[in-house]
Amino acid sequence: MKNLLICLLLVFSMASFSQEYWDYNINFEDTSQFFRMKIDTIANPNNSWQIGPPQKTIFTNAYSPTNAIVTDTVVPYPNNDNSRFDIYHLAQDGFIYPHTVILSGKYRVDSDTLSDHGTIEFSPDNGITWVNLLTDTYYYNRNCYHWYSEKPVLSGNSGDWKGFYVNLSGFGPMFNIQYNDTIIYRFSFYSDPYSSYRDGLIFDDFHFEDWWEFIKENNINEIITNYFPNPAAKTISVDFENPKAQNHCIWVYDEIGNLIVTKKNLFSNNTMFNIESWNNGIYYFKLTNMETNKLSIEKIVKTE
Repeated sequence: MKNLLICLLLVFSMASFSQEYWDYNINFEDTSQFFRMKIDTIANPNNSWQIGPPQKTIFTNAYSPTNAIVTDTVVPYPNNDNSRFDIYHLAQDGFIYPHTVILSGKYRVDSDTLSDHGTIEFSPDNGITWVNLLTDTYYYNRNCYHWYSEKPVLSGNSGDWKGFYVNLSGFGPMFNIQYNDTIIYRFSFYSDPYSSYRDGLIFDDFHFEDWWEFIKENNINEIITNYFPNPAAKTISVDFENPKAQNHCIWVYDEIGNLIVTKKNLFSNNTMFNIESWNNGIYYFKLTNMETNKLSIEKIVKTE
């Protein structure tokens, strides 16, 4: 938590434009990023995940030729399957400030809908804590992550290729993630004891981003905002530019980095906070345009 405050204070105290940006792709043709991947054959010696050209009934091609990762490239997925692979990532500035941490990719699914399914999990602390990004509500309601795309449905039949796109930057302050801490993305597939003779699950073209773009001055103002009054005792009115009525969210942190309150799905250009019950002190309001990723951060003083 304190790390977030230190980073914010550094941003507020310096003067110049800067960008910290880190990204990479795993498309299964270029092997340069394969060192990040681990197909777990220890917990499951019969792990069904394989990398190669899909040659199945429905899965006959990768999203980008020629390779993908699939629950066996040739035969249907087995019954009683419990297969997974992990992708390791060293945390950068997107978690620390926080701003943008993207996991995206392409998938297809062809499975029995009763109990055969895939999962996408995330560990912010090198495997100690696991969050199922498809079923979790606890961390989602605390704004640790949000889906830009529709949440993937990894059971049944997806039809053609579909994309997914999720921002996980909010895990940073929740777990006090620091620079170069190890985080893990886990992709699993489970099947019941009954053979269904279906193709299973296939992924391609993973993309990972971890970045923070900011203006190092008294306030970050990629979005024109007005907070009134400041200092304030009872209420804060927030007005911001939003000519296209796009979705905005506001996160409020106290001066030691605790997340105090969140307002989501702001499609107008104004909102109000009742702060009468808050302790006196300094708060940081982070406003983000959820469609463009532009943001503003403002320091607010709560008084009697």
